Amino acid sequence: MMSFRNTLLWIGLISLFYACKKEVNPGLYKPKFVVEGWIEEGDFPYVILTHNLPFFTAVDSAQLAEVIIRYAKVTVSNGTETEVLTATTDKRYFPYFLYRGTSLRGKVGGKYSLKVEYAGNTLTAETEIPNPVSIDSLWFVEKPKNKRQLNVQIMDAPNEVNYYRLYSKLEKETVFTPTLMANHDDLFFNGKMLEMQVNRGAANNLTSKHDPYYEAGDTVLVKLSAVPASGYVFWKSLQDELMNGSNPLAGSAKALATNINGPGVGVWCGYSSKIYRMIAR
Repeated sequence: MMSFRNTLLWIGLISLFYACKKEVNPGLYKPKFVVEGWIEEGDFPYVILTHNLPFFTAVDSAQLAEVIIRYAKVTVSNGTETEVLTATTDKRYFPYFLYRGTSLRGKVGGKYSLKVEYAGNTLTAETEIPNPVSIDSLWFVEKPKNKRQLNVQIMDAPNEVNYYRLYSKLEKETVFTPTLMANHDDLFFNGKMLEMQVNRGAANNLTSKHDPYYEAGDTVLVKLSAVPASGYVFWKSLQDELMNGSNPLAGSAKALATNINGPGVGVWCGYSSKIYRMIAR
């Protein structure tokens, strides 16, 4: 299962933040839908729908409840089978309200279309589930104060363009969290071995400080997901904006990349994943 906690609200806020920077006028706020949808190999489709907020809006629990869209018609199709997703609550995710499939499951090589209908608006998107990729090896390196840093080695498939997204979590946690700098393509290591140190990602985008290492003895699950180009472009653009936003000397006026067609932003993405279990020794 994908973990996207607290990303949706930031997608809307960041988009508006850079629009406000460019126009220097918070009054130019334009409402948009924010879509975060995914379908993973062997699992059902999930879609979270919200709308954005002006950058200077005071955000509290009541305001967060207002941004959730509860009465949309959300349809996913693989070309032969079509399903209208069911609205439900799921405390593993943020926001907690989402649309979930119950019959259509993702398959490697499958192509999936998304259609969202709400209040006279229609949003569409397409994605596919690429071939899975494998971690060749993973290990932990000792750090001070009984900490351990994760390292991974990936053998990239030759003669094809690959896009990766890396996650980790403690075995006792319910959802995976993207690692710091989770998104990679094989532009510079096509057909070669990639070895990298991996820092544990923050639990959410509102956390300013977090420990990038694991404690010795932690049981850690590592997930490597293959994603299509459109998914990689979106997540990489969001990653770049979050990094720039934390640097007072950097900035950007670029809009976030999105594969959502219509009055919305966000992503509809297919994933094929492999999960590995290791004890941080």
